[in-house]
Amino acid sequence: MRIAASVSGVCTRWYAHGWGGAGVVGVLEGVLGVTVTGAGGSTVRIAPADAGLDHAVGTQWTERGQVGVDWTRTPHWVNTMVDVPVNVTATIALSVVPGSDYHLAGADVWYLGVQDGRALSRVGSGRSTSMAHQQH
Repeated sequence: MRIAASVSGVCTRWYAHGWGGAGVVGVLEGVLGVTVTGAGGSTVRIAPADAGLDHAVGTQWTERGQVGVDWTRTPHWVNTMVDVPVNVTATIALSVVPGSDYHLAGADVWYLGVQDGRALSRVGSGRSTSMAHQQH
């Protein structure tokens, strides 16, 4: 029986198998909050985790290109910047911050309301920002 004791930068058959990438899906969905929801990557949902990390940034490949996410959370606000490829629509689902205003910026951005404890907005391709900011 062979057991690998360490992983180097050299890729071999042992490490190139698709099973090795299964954990990445959990990271992309759980940490970045990116889930492909439509056929061929036509729609995605971006729902950053409610608790745990204060900041995450990364990209997820889809059939239509990369979806980029950069989100930051404090006790008083949540800010999410997304880059959506051409011919893709994203639904951004931010955790509701009690007593907050929602600010959206981008070329094709629509506020959809609150559902299941999340403020929803829909964005088209390009860069957009969604922010929930608590009023003082």
